Amino acid sequence: MLTPMDIQRQDFEVRLRGYNANEVDDFLDLVGKDYEKLYKENAELREQVKQLDKSIEQYRAMEETLQKSIVLAQTAAEDIKKNAAEKADVIMNEAQTKSENMYRQLDSEIQSKRNELASVQAEVTGYKSRIKGICSGLLEMLDKLE
Repeated sequence: MLTPMDIQRQDFEVRLRGYNANEVDDFLDLVGKDYEKLYKENAELREQVKQLDKSIEQYRAMEETLQKSIVLAQTAAEDIKKNAAEKADVIMNEAQTKSENMYRQLDSEIQSKRNELASVQAEVTGYKSRIKGICSGLLEMLDKLE
């Protein structure tokens, strides 16, 4: 690649009916300055491109890390939801079992109380019969005494 110094150092052979040397030198100075300016600007732009490429790579790495984090977070959220649903099922099953056991126990107690009530009613009926018998016997005795 041609450098600004190459342009400034360039010498041309002088010939008989050639160009005006001062004009050529002035023009080469002008071209050299412009070329130097463009050369420096090109170098700066290349440096900026390098910096931007580095930044892009950093952002890509960050993006990849963020995407992995998002995937991990989604997986964790799904696991949490799954575990919560499983725990809810366990709690519901335990509650169902407990309520069924309580129902059976209460039903058993009700049956026991009904049996107890029937027994007491039978005793009352027996006592009534005995009292009636005693009362009948007493009435007969009273009738005989009269």
